[in-house]
Amino acid sequence: MAPTPRFSFRAKMIAAFGIVYVVWGSTYLGIKIALNEGMPPALLGGSRLLLAGILLLAFARARGTRLGISRHDLSTSAIVGLCLLCGGMFSTMLSEQMIDSSLAAIVVAAAPLWMALAERVLPGMDRPSRRGVAGLAIGLAGLILLIGPRIGGLSGTWEELLGIGIQVAGTWLWVTGSILSKKRPLTTDGTVATGYEMLIAGAVLACLALVLGELGHVRITPAGVGATLYLAVIGSAVAFTAFMWLIRNVRGSTVMTYAYVNPVVAVALGYLAGVVGLLPKPETLDVWSLTGTLVILGGVALTTSAAAPAPGREPIAPAPDELAETPAS
Repeated sequence: MAPTPRFSFRAKMIAAFGIVYVVWGSTYLGIKIALNEGMPPALLGGSRLLLAGILLLAFARARGTRLGISRHDLSTSAIVGLCLLCGGMFSTMLSEQMIDSSLAAIVVAAAPLWMALAERVLPGMDRPSRRGVAGLAIGLAGLILLIGPRIGGLSGTWEELLGIGIQVAGTWLWVTGSILSKKRPLTTDGTVATGYEMLIAGAVLACLALVLGELGHVRITPAGVGATLYLAVIGSAVAFTAFMWLIRNVRGSTVMTYAYVNPVVAVALGYLAGVVGLLPKPETLDVWSLTGTLVILGGVALTTSAAAPAPGREPIAPAPDELAETPAS
């Protein structure tokens, strides 16, 4: 029997971007539904990540991959997992207690701007062009449009402002984890490393849930269980693996283009979920939020469409064929 042909690097990259673009746009609604149905944030994050980590390691073992990991790779997985997941993902769960899922997605849309800023100031990174710097300035102006009216009392509430602030801080941690992932390439199989990242972050959040007494406040409903399972299996085990492959093989600010699409998906789903009754009411944007969103996305478009590195640059480990062996393929 002839061997099954392996997908080209380009095909894998397109598949990974498609998953990250669409699935992650839907996870904001999944988080909102789970929270509304009575899942406390730390318990939601911990159960989501522990389940996803177990699934990834089981998948790796089933295909014959060893689950052993070196101390260097384990420490890297722990640091990256804590930044990306305990920092970035958990902040979204905290912020969505105060703001709409669509607004959380809009704030995360600024992630490519923070990545471009990091590339500008940190050594060893791909420096953005003048066009990229202009995009950074425009995007920050959009963020000011989003936040400024809430500070001045023209729009929204102080609770929304706090939620936006938590989401911004989480986005910084997410970008930090992404940079560390590129700076400290792993020798361990990517699926195994991602599984450990999720288990470590999930264990930390589960312990936090116990300390906060969240077990005494949880409600179990079909919608809440369904949203949690979706977040664990599709939103974490599949989409996060695709993201980690991209961040290790593609220019960081290019990977962050998912931030254009995620808000569009999140806004559409937030509105439709209210119409069909999954949320108490349809999520909508006021004029300040809409204007800030358009300016942010304009800045992100400029930043991520700036000149790419010279052709021939080698991708960062793991090897480009790794995606063919992950759930994202």
